[in-house]
Amino acid sequence: MSGTAGQSGTEGAPGAQVRESAGGGDSVDEADSADGVRGPDAADADAYEVLRVRLTAGAEELAARAEALNLARQEVFGSAELRLAGTERLRTARPALPADVAPVGGWLLFAANPAEVAEVADVFQLRAASDQAGPASPEPQGLLDDPQFVRDFGELYRYYRETRLLRLRVEDSRLQAVFRTGPAAEDVRVLGWRVGRDGNCGYEGAGRASEPAATAAGLNWFPVAREHFVPGRQPHIELTAADGGTVQLDTTGGMVRIRTGETRYEEPVEDALQSLADAEAAYATVGPLLLLRVRPYRESADRHFAVNTRTALVERIDALGRACLRLPDEQGVIFPGGYALAAGGTRTFDLGAEVPVEGLEFERLVRSANGEDVLYVFHAAADGRRLLLPYNLIREEAAAPLHVQGAALYEDGTLLALRAADGGEPARVHTLQRWRTPYLADTWAAAQPVGDSPLERIGNPDLVRAVADALSVARSALAPEPAAAVYEALVAAAERVLDRYHWLGDADLRAGGLAGPLADVRDTGRQVLAEYARVRESTARAAASVAEAGRTITALGRRLRGESAAGAQEWVARLTELRLARGRLASLRELRYADPGQLDALEQALAEVTATATRRAATRFADEHAFDAYRERIAALAAEAASITTSAAAEPLAAALDEQAAGLGTVTETAGSLRIADATVRTRILERAADVLGAVNRARAVLEGRRRELFTTESAAEFAAETALLAQDLSGALAAADTPERCEEHLGRLLVQVEDLTTRFGAVQERVSALDARREEIHQVLTARKQALADERAERVERLTGSAARVLDGVRRRAAALGSPDEITAYFAADPLPEEHRRIAAELRVLGHPARAAELHAALAAARQDASRTLRDRLDLYTPDGTTLRLGRHHFPVNTHPFDLALVPHGDTLAFTITGTDYLTPVTDPAFTDTRPFWTRPLPSESPDLYRSEYLAGCLLLDALARTPTWPAGPAGSGAGGSGAGVRWARWGAGVAVDRAD
Repeated sequence: MSGTAGQSGTEGAPGAQVRESAGGGDSVDEADSADGVRGPDAADADAYEVLRVRLTAGAEELAARAEALNLARQEVFGSAELRLAGTERLRTARPALPADVAPVGGWLLFAANPAEVAEVADVFQLRAASDQAGPASPEPQGLLDDPQFVRDFGELYRYYRETRLLRLRVEDSRLQAVFRTGPAAEDVRVLGWRVGRDGNCGYEGAGRASEPAATAAGLNWFPVAREHFVPGRQPHIELTAADGGTVQLDTTGGMVRIRTGETRYEEPVEDALQSLADAEAAYATVGPLLLLRVRPYRESADRHFAVNTRTALVERIDALGRACLRLPDEQGVIFPGGYALAAGGTRTFDLGAEVPVEGLEFERLVRSANGEDVLYVFHAAADGRRLLLPYNLIREEAAAPLHVQGAALYEDGTLLALRAADGGEPARVHTLQRWRTPYLADTWAAAQPVGDSPLERIGNPDLVRAVADALSVARSALAPEPAAAVYEALVAAAERVLDRYHWLGDADLRAGGLAGPLADVRDTGRQVLAEYARVRESTARAAASVAEAGRTITALGRRLRGESAAGAQEWVARLTELRLARGRLASLRELRYADPGQLDALEQALAEVTATATRRAATRFADEHAFDAYRERIAALAAEAASITTSAAAEPLAAALDEQAAGLGTVTETAGSLRIADATVRTRILERAADVLGAVNRARAVLEGRRRELFTTESAAEFAAETALLAQDLSGALAAADTPERCEEHLGRLLVQVEDLTTRFGAVQERVSALDARREEIHQVLTARKQALADERAERVERLTGSAARVLDGVRRRAAALGSPDEITAYFAADPLPEEHRRIAAELRVLGHPARAAELHAALAAARQDASRTLRDRLDLYTPDGTTLRLGRHHFPVNTHPFDLALVPHGDTLAFTITGTDYLTPVTDPAFTDTRPFWTRPLPSESPDLYRSEYLAGCLLLDALARTPTWPAGPAGSGAGGSGAGVRWARWGAGVAVDRAD
């Protein structure tokens, strides 16, 4: 944006506003961003662009919700816009110039200035203000018909020939008619009335009342003091805005210079020899706006500038010196015909030559009842014309101003505007416009019914301020030019809005609430600010690198022009430096945020320097003795290579030969790039360079042969020691590898040692073969050891798992028998069985099986929970002895014995039964029925025919007979062997002694 020069002492002098780039030069403002940083679209998409897109999306969402909330507010509270409702015509008996209008209750007082005045009606007319059909309110009494007023009015026009009505002034409950009686400013007479609530008036007489002071948020201009002067090589005045931004002002060197951030504004002055102290300056601050009033030395008019330290923009606006006022909520300043916003941007209305703004003074400020709109009224004291400038706080913009001769505002927001005479000629018909405005009186707005909706509980003024602040945050986030100050102000504004309006996050709001989008904009703004700082830092580093490259190229060119190279070696060194500089420029082109324009200029300058150096070097290379120094140096290196005694001494010689070869490559490249008509010159240079390069190759061959010979001798003992050490390392690794993991670790370490030895001794094939065999041995031995340890670990894990299962079974059985929760807790905490289970789990974890260890821990925990659950059920459902089940008041015996199958008598047969139950099933098998004789025998040793004692005696007898082969004979009929004994024995034998039948 270029500065604009208003009408001042340097009329027509153009201003120039530029941005200083990071590299130190000046560039046109449109080409750079607000802080001298190329915009993010100059590079590939990066984090900054992503965050900017996210911030834009958040701002758009915030603006959409704020607009939706504003629409909801308008639906509830109504919306009144400034619009033309109609046009009327006022007629006067004589041709006259319209002077002013004023409200008097529900009536309109119209005043005009005819050429001749004979009575009050020639100047004043009273008419109903309403345009509605029906009876009007009673006409005010005591206004134009008061005898004293008629007498004073007649005296004014009788004794003062130049009397004319200047304007009608309404202040509170007073109405004053201001007359000018002469050409001087103090030639003013006032006729006044007091207006009652019913519209009737009381005349207060004539006087010389002074103009009342207008009350508004005017600016305080502070003169520049001595502490604002900064001495030095470039003295200047330094001022600070309310938000902390700085502005520098300088009037020396024939220019007015204003600097803020990376922006510099300039415009010429009339006296180019003035010093800084010769100019007069004052300033005023409104947020990030700093307004300057400067009068250079020997100039008759002040120059006014609006400087925005946040967006780094400077604009000259001389209208600031006429009547400049603060906008509400520090949104900026307003002046006759335009305004400047703190968020950035200014607007000046083109009113044309027929609406001059010179001489306009602030008259009064009218606020709408809802707080959304403000009306600024300016008037010209000379002819009474007015300029009405409506401003909307939500949109942060002013509508087109109304230029009128007079205006009357009523309580219901109706504005009657009296248009000025066309061409300034008296007429009998005058235009009166009727406007509908939002500027309702507070009493009128308070009389409207109020509901109980969420928006009505908040209130229209708070809603207006919240919507205005939210839209201001959204507009700041959508600023076209990025700047650190803009992002800082954005974050602070979003935080302030969130703190000021606690109800923004209410779910009752039909717009969905503004707290979420505001928080998103605030958080994203912080991220953008941090990333923007990184971008600026990267841009500064890139600019510094480009500047360093430029200084290097300049120094090379200066040396080539000022110093003459003595020999070919010096020319080769300089050409090598130029080649390195060209490579540096090529690498800078890949650096993000590097200025391609500066790189192009540097590359062109380097090409010119290189072309000059190449031509001068070619002249030197064409000399027959140009490469003598190369030949002498290479011969010395070859002799030294043949006499070295250690292989380490070959390294510096190889580096020296490489340096000589690189220099000769530069010579070859230079000769190939020459554009000369005589091809023999290029041929001689290439032949001499090839001859010297052959000498370099021969010296290299001598050096390589000597180095290989020495290396073979020196490395034999070292290789033997290294292999012996490697064998010892292998033995130690086998001893220390007690786990598969340690085996893998030692295997990797030893293989690295083998590779290192292969690299060091790879020049000898026999040693490479030996190392290959050693590598295979190491791999096989350690792999076998690893497999054996892994198998052993697997067997150990299986044994531990089985042991843990057995231990857990015992734990469960023991825990099921415990009788209280404390016993269960103590058992699982201190008993050896649970402790053994935990030890096994820990060992499994050490062995590399954490999953199995976790399963064991879980199983033990489950066993404890099962024991607790079983105990709790037993205590809740059973009696203390555990033999009876309780269900409410019912008790049921419980069988605690194990179930068994038994065969019991049932009637005349036998039946199967399950012990502890009522289950009974008779046996119906026919084969089993044949055993009925044995069903009633309780003992196998007794029958209905034989007692158990008899059975016992028979058993003893048989045992005795088995031990005594012969039985003693006895007398006939005796008990021993007689017939009685035989009968009894037969009886016993036939009854029960079946087993002893033999």
